[in-house]
Amino acid sequence: MNLVKDWTAKTDQFTSGLLQRVASVPSDIALYFSCLPVIEQKVLYPHYQSFLQHHKPNLPELSAQDLEVAQALVTKGICITSLDALQLPHTDNFLAAAQNLSDELAQMAALPKYKGKHTLTATAEQIMHYPDIFLWGAQERLLRITEHYLKLPVAYDGLSYYFSIANGLEAGPRKWHRDKEDWHMIKVGVYLNDVDILSGPFECVDPDANIKICKRAKQRYQVFRDDELKSFLGEDLQTWRTSCIGSRGTVIFVDTAHYYHRGRPPVTQNRSAIFFGYFSLRPRHPFFCGRSPLSQNQLEQLSKSLPSDIRESILWRNRLPGIGRWIPKNYLKV
Repeated sequence: MNLVKDWTAKTDQFTSGLLQRVASVPSDIALYFSCLPVIEQKVLYPHYQSFLQHHKPNLPELSAQDLEVAQALVTKGICITSLDALQLPHTDNFLAAAQNLSDELAQMAALPKYKGKHTLTATAEQIMHYPDIFLWGAQERLLRITEHYLKLPVAYDGLSYYFSIANGLEAGPRKWHRDKEDWHMIKVGVYLNDVDILSGPFECVDPDANIKICKRAKQRYQVFRDDELKSFLGEDLQTWRTSCIGSRGTVIFVDTAHYYHRGRPPVTQNRSAIFFGYFSLRPRHPFFCGRSPLSQNQLEQLSKSLPSDIRESILWRNRLPGIGRWIPKNYLKV
């Protein structure tokens, strides 16, 4: 009986993966053409620069504390702070909901059907059951910090809740990669447990190393294993990366589109973390956006009581111009 169940599960997984690959073909083709030098340099980049100039007079002013975050992103690509330092409203409700969801994912991870998995993610139903998690990421201060860094109006792409299992596997987002959504984007990560070097810290390549990697990489979005990147750089990687070690409540602001990053494979304990995603209202690759499992109807429901400007940020796809709106979303992950 167990053999039959295992075979059925593997068959379903293969079928699902095949369907996702087929559905992702249009966006893969669009990505290929958008990265051609003539299209990038003659069409996409000039439009991007035009958007920047148009929005420049409308950039928000930040408090001294928030300006420090934005400036760290400009100079280093990453800023490590904490929930206690940020003092954002509704954080207690957010933490309580996040902990409940973390407990649910931990129970799921212990089930036989998830044996061999490296990461579990929260489903749309789970996120809808704990709306305080999503709404925490929609706060105006987070949007304004991101807008100040991107220098463009901001789209809030929801969240991904990662329960990373301590098995040392280097797969998926545990490999070094860059996100494809936009020219620049921000992820805001929050740890739900204490994280040391052996329990899967988020890691980001430092600016000088990032320049070297991007110049030498054969493909714009080339993915590397840790040993490959060390060999690629030709130097000790420890001097080229920031490992975000921190206690529960650590908050990480990072540009994941511009900088190579990964979740280090945990080996001693599971890591529970939430990553909220933000990019411009006109992202370079809208067909690689929408990583949150929430549907458009669910986003409508969650945002219905929010101020109009924040609601517009959440429902960014409704006003997306051009052909990018009609290219199906890419379903393949790193």
